[in-house]
Amino acid sequence: MPAAWRIGFPSGADIIRKAVELRADAGLDPDKRLMRRRDCEFEIFRSVEQAIELPFIQAGFGTVDDFIARAQTILQRRKARSGRSLELHTRAIFMEERLVEGTHFAHQPESEAGKRPDFLFPSVTAYRDANFPADRLRMLAVKTTCKDRWRQILNEADRIPAKHLLTLQEGVSEPQFREMTNAGVQLVVPAGIVDTFPKGVRPHLQTLESFIGDVRLLPLAG
Repeated sequence: MPAAWRIGFPSGADIIRKAVELRADAGLDPDKRLMRRRDCEFEIFRSVEQAIELPFIQAGFGTVDDFIARAQTILQRRKARSGRSLELHTRAIFMEERLVEGTHFAHQPESEAGKRPDFLFPSVTAYRDANFPADRLRMLAVKTTCKDRWRQILNEADRIPAKHLLTLQEGVSEPQFREMTNAGVQLVVPAGIVDTFPKGVRPHLQTLESFIGDVRLLPLAG
Protein backbone atom coordinates (compact mmCIF):
# COMPACT_ATOMS: atom_id res chain seq x y z
CA MET A 1 0.00 0.00 0.00
CA PRO A 2 1.44 3.44 -0.90
CA ALA A 3 2.52 5.31 2.22
CA ALA A 4 0.39 8.33 1.28
CA TRP A 5 -2.74 6.17 1.49
CA ARG A 6 -2.18 5.66 5.22
CA ILE A 7 -2.36 9.42 5.77
CA GLY A 8 -5.38 10.27 3.64
CA PHE A 9 -7.92 7.94 2.07
CA PRO A 10 -7.20 7.57 -1.68
CA SER A 11 -9.76 8.64 -4.25
CA GLY A 12 -11.83 6.09 -6.12
CA ALA A 13 -9.85 6.86 -9.27
CA ASP A 14 -6.58 6.16 -7.43
CA ILE A 15 -7.83 2.79 -6.21
CA ILE A 16 -9.07 1.87 -9.68
CA ARG A 17 -5.68 2.75 -11.18
CA LYS A 18 -4.04 0.44 -8.65
CA ALA A 19 -6.53 -2.33 -9.50
CA VAL A 20 -5.68 -1.96 -13.19
CA GLU A 21 -1.98 -2.11 -12.37
CA LEU A 22 -2.32 -5.20 -10.19
CA ARG A 23 -4.60 -7.18 -12.49
CA ALA A 24 -2.42 -6.84 -15.64
CA ASP A 25 -5.48 -8.02 -17.58
CA ALA A 26 -5.31 -6.02 -20.80
CA GLY A 27 -5.67 -9.22 -22.85
CA LEU A 28 -9.10 -10.02 -21.45
CA ASP A 29 -12.33 -8.98 -23.15
CA PRO A 30 -14.08 -5.91 -21.69
CA ASP A 31 -16.66 -7.95 -19.77
CA LYS A 32 -14.12 -10.10 -17.91
CA ARG A 33 -11.86 -7.10 -17.38
CA LEU A 34 -14.68 -5.14 -15.75
CA MET A 35 -15.66 -7.91 -13.34
CA ARG A 36 -12.12 -8.80 -12.29
CA ARG A 37 -11.17 -5.19 -11.70
CA ARG A 38 -14.27 -4.57 -9.64
CA ASP A 39 -13.36 -7.48 -7.40
CA CYS A 40 -9.75 -6.34 -7.14
CA GLU A 41 -10.78 -2.76 -6.40
CA PHE A 42 -13.07 -3.89 -3.59
CA GLU A 43 -10.27 -5.91 -2.01
CA ILE A 44 -7.96 -2.89 -2.17
CA PHE A 45 -10.63 -0.61 -0.72
CA ARG A 46 -11.27 -2.93 2.21
CA SER A 47 -7.55 -3.27 2.91
CA VAL A 48 -7.06 0.51 2.93
CA GLU A 49 -10.16 1.00 5.04
CA GLN A 50 -8.89 -1.52 7.57
CA ALA A 51 -5.44 0.08 7.74
CA ILE A 52 -6.81 3.61 8.21
CA GLU A 53 -9.90 3.06 10.35
CA LEU A 54 -8.96 0.15 12.62
CA PRO A 55 -6.52 2.21 14.74
CA PHE A 56 -9.28 4.74 15.45
CA ILE A 57 -11.69 1.98 16.40
CA GLN A 58 -9.17 0.23 18.63
CA ALA A 59 -8.30 3.49 20.38
CA GLY A 60 -11.94 3.88 21.37
CA PHE A 61 -14.18 6.93 21.46
CA GLY A 62 -14.66 9.55 24.13
CA THR A 63 -18.37 10.04 23.40
CA VAL A 64 -21.18 8.39 21.53
CA ASP A 65 -21.24 11.38 19.18
CA ASP A 66 -17.59 10.76 18.29
CA PHE A 67 -18.39 7.14 17.49
CA ILE A 68 -21.40 8.07 15.37
CA ALA A 69 -19.42 10.70 13.45
CA ARG A 70 -16.68 8.19 12.61
CA ALA A 71 -19.20 5.54 11.60
CA GLN A 72 -21.03 7.99 9.35
CA THR A 73 -17.76 8.93 7.64
CA ILE A 74 -17.01 5.25 6.95
CA LEU A 75 -20.52 4.50 5.67
CA GLN A 76 -20.63 7.60 3.47
CA ARG A 77 -17.28 6.69 1.96
CA ARG A 78 -18.53 3.19 1.18
CA LYS A 79 -21.66 4.54 -0.48
CA ALA A 80 -19.67 7.03 -2.54
CA ARG A 81 -17.25 4.32 -3.69
CA SER A 82 -20.05 1.97 -4.67
CA GLY A 83 -21.89 4.67 -6.58
CA ARG A 84 -18.91 5.78 -8.68
CA SER A 85 -16.91 2.59 -9.03
CA LEU A 86 -18.70 0.99 -11.98
CA GLU A 87 -18.82 4.29 -13.85
CA LEU A 88 -15.07 4.90 -13.49
CA HIS A 89 -14.18 1.34 -14.47
CA THR A 90 -16.36 1.65 -17.55
CA ARG A 91 -14.72 4.91 -18.58
CA ALA A 92 -11.26 3.35 -18.21
CA ILE A 93 -12.25 0.38 -20.36
CA PHE A 94 -13.69 2.63 -23.07
CA MET A 95 -10.35 4.41 -23.33
CA GLU A 96 -8.45 1.12 -23.38
CA GLU A 97 -10.69 0.06 -26.25
CA ARG A 98 -9.47 3.12 -28.18
CA LEU A 99 -12.56 5.22 -27.71
CA VAL A 100 -11.33 8.78 -27.33
CA GLU A 101 -13.06 10.91 -24.73
CA GLY A 102 -14.40 14.03 -26.41
CA THR A 103 -14.43 12.39 -29.84
CA HIS A 104 -16.10 9.00 -29.45
CA PHE A 105 -17.82 9.53 -26.12
CA ALA A 106 -18.52 12.14 -23.45
CA HIS A 107 -18.43 11.40 -19.74
CA GLN A 108 -20.98 13.12 -17.50
CA PRO A 109 -21.92 15.76 -20.10
CA GLU A 110 -24.89 18.07 -19.80
CA SER A 111 -27.43 16.87 -22.35
CA GLU A 112 -30.09 19.38 -21.35
CA ALA A 113 -30.26 21.85 -18.50
CA GLY A 114 -29.89 19.91 -15.26
CA LYS A 115 -29.53 16.54 -16.99
CA ARG A 116 -26.24 14.65 -16.99
CA PRO A 117 -26.21 11.11 -18.38
CA ASP A 118 -23.16 9.05 -17.45
CA PHE A 119 -22.07 8.67 -21.08
CA LEU A 120 -23.11 10.10 -24.45
CA PHE A 121 -21.94 8.77 -27.83
CA PRO A 122 -20.34 9.90 -30.01
CA SER A 123 -20.02 13.36 -28.45
CA VAL A 124 -21.80 16.36 -26.96
CA THR A 125 -21.21 18.18 -30.25
CA ALA A 126 -23.12 15.49 -32.12
CA TYR A 127 -25.90 15.50 -29.55
CA ARG A 128 -26.36 19.26 -29.77
CA ASP A 129 -26.26 19.31 -33.57
CA ALA A 130 -29.88 19.24 -34.72
CA ASN A 131 -28.70 17.94 -38.12
CA PHE A 132 -26.96 14.93 -36.60
CA PRO A 133 -29.37 11.97 -36.90
CA ALA A 134 -30.85 11.03 -33.53
CA ASP A 135 -30.79 7.32 -34.42
CA ARG A 136 -26.98 7.53 -34.51
CA LEU A 137 -26.75 8.81 -30.95
CA ARG A 138 -26.38 6.57 -27.90
CA MET A 139 -26.68 7.11 -24.17
CA LEU A 140 -25.33 4.79 -21.51
CA ALA A 141 -26.37 5.03 -17.88
CA VAL A 142 -24.39 3.07 -15.28
CA LYS A 143 -26.01 1.69 -12.13
CA THR A 144 -24.64 -1.15 -10.03
CA THR A 145 -28.19 -2.14 -9.14
CA CYS A 146 -31.25 -1.15 -11.12
CA LYS A 147 -34.36 -2.88 -9.76
CA ASP A 148 -35.77 0.27 -8.18
CA ARG A 149 -33.67 2.90 -9.94
CA TRP A 150 -33.88 2.33 -13.69
CA ARG A 151 -36.68 4.87 -14.17
CA GLN A 152 -34.25 7.62 -13.16
CA ILE A 153 -32.55 7.40 -16.56
CA LEU A 154 -35.64 7.84 -18.74
CA ASN A 155 -35.33 11.63 -19.10
CA GLU A 156 -31.54 11.96 -19.11
CA ALA A 157 -31.14 12.60 -22.84
CA ASP A 158 -34.26 13.83 -24.63
CA ARG A 159 -32.98 13.23 -28.16
CA ILE A 160 -32.31 9.54 -27.50
CA PRO A 161 -35.47 7.44 -27.03
CA ALA A 162 -33.60 4.15 -26.45
CA LYS A 163 -31.66 4.26 -23.19
CA HIS A 164 -28.82 1.79 -22.62
CA LEU A 165 -28.24 0.83 -19.01
CA LEU A 166 -25.12 -0.97 -17.80
CA THR A 167 -25.76 -2.82 -14.56
CA LEU A 168 -24.39 -5.60 -12.38
CA GLN A 169 -27.88 -6.42 -11.12
CA GLU A 170 -28.43 -10.15 -11.37
CA GLY A 171 -31.62 -11.93 -12.23
CA VAL A 172 -34.06 -9.18 -13.20
CA SER A 173 -37.46 -10.89 -13.47
CA GLU A 174 -39.25 -11.26 -16.80
CA PRO A 175 -42.13 -8.92 -15.83
CA GLN A 176 -39.73 -6.19 -14.76
CA PHE A 177 -37.59 -6.73 -17.84
CA ARG A 178 -40.67 -6.30 -20.04
CA GLU A 179 -41.53 -3.10 -18.18
CA MET A 180 -38.02 -1.78 -18.79
CA THR A 181 -38.08 -2.78 -22.45
CA ASN A 182 -41.47 -1.15 -22.98
CA ALA A 183 -40.03 2.06 -21.55
CA GLY A 184 -37.18 1.96 -24.07
CA VAL A 185 -34.42 0.65 -21.77
CA GLN A 186 -31.83 -1.78 -23.19
CA LEU A 187 -29.91 -3.64 -20.50
CA VAL A 188 -26.15 -4.03 -20.91
CA VAL A 189 -24.64 -6.62 -18.55
CA PRO A 190 -21.23 -8.29 -18.36
CA ALA A 191 -21.22 -11.65 -20.10
CA GLY A 192 -20.40 -13.45 -16.86
CA ILE A 193 -23.76 -12.68 -15.27
CA VAL A 194 -26.05 -13.26 -18.25
CA ASP A 195 -26.91 -16.74 -16.96
CA THR A 196 -28.38 -15.25 -13.78
CA PHE A 197 -31.27 -13.87 -15.86
CA PRO A 198 -34.36 -15.88 -16.83
CA LYS A 199 -33.90 -17.84 -20.06
CA GLY A 200 -36.49 -15.73 -21.83
CA VAL A 201 -34.55 -12.56 -21.04
CA ARG A 202 -31.02 -13.67 -21.93
CA PRO A 203 -31.30 -13.32 -25.74
CA HIS A 204 -32.30 -9.66 -25.31
CA LEU A 205 -29.35 -8.62 -23.16
CA GLN A 206 -26.31 -6.86 -24.59
CA THR A 207 -22.80 -7.43 -23.29
CA LEU A 208 -20.37 -4.60 -22.70
CA GLU A 209 -18.15 -5.88 -25.50
CA SER A 210 -21.10 -5.87 -27.90
CA PHE A 211 -22.09 -2.35 -26.86
CA ILE A 212 -18.55 -1.08 -27.46
CA GLY A 213 -18.60 -2.71 -30.89
CA ASP A 214 -21.81 -0.89 -31.73
CA VAL A 215 -20.65 2.56 -30.66
CA ARG A 216 -17.44 2.14 -32.67
CA LEU A 217 -19.60 2.18 -35.78
CA LEU A 218 -21.28 5.49 -34.98
CA PRO A 219 -20.39 8.39 -37.28
CA LEU A 220 -18.52 11.25 -35.67
CA ALA A 221 -19.69 14.81 -35.53
CA GLY A 222 -18.45 16.96 -38.39
